[in-house]
Amino acid sequence: MSSQSFNTRRLEVGKFNRRGQRARVDARGLIKLGWFRKLEVEVRDVSPGGARIAVTEGVLLPDEFELRLPQFKYPRTCLKRWESGLEIGVEFKFE
Repeated sequence: MSSQSFNTRRLEVGKFNRRGQRARVDARGLIKLGWFRKLEVEVRDVSPGGARIAVTEGVLLPDEFELRLPQFKYPRTCLKRWESGLEIGVEFKFE
């Protein structure tokens, strides 16, 4: 088996774990952390079901928070799903 076919197969399997295709973006988002506290984050990519964001070092996010993005009409409630270094994967909570 060539390494190219192995990589292709691995990518195909990975596509089914997501709720949709990710679109790479270069945007700033705003996280609401209570009534008066807000935090600006970098948005790396977005899919219909979630996003990958980057925070500054030392920032701890709660398990659930509100994220505002310029391309969305309304803020999205997010559930933190994974963390890797300064990057955090979130799932949009649909009610």
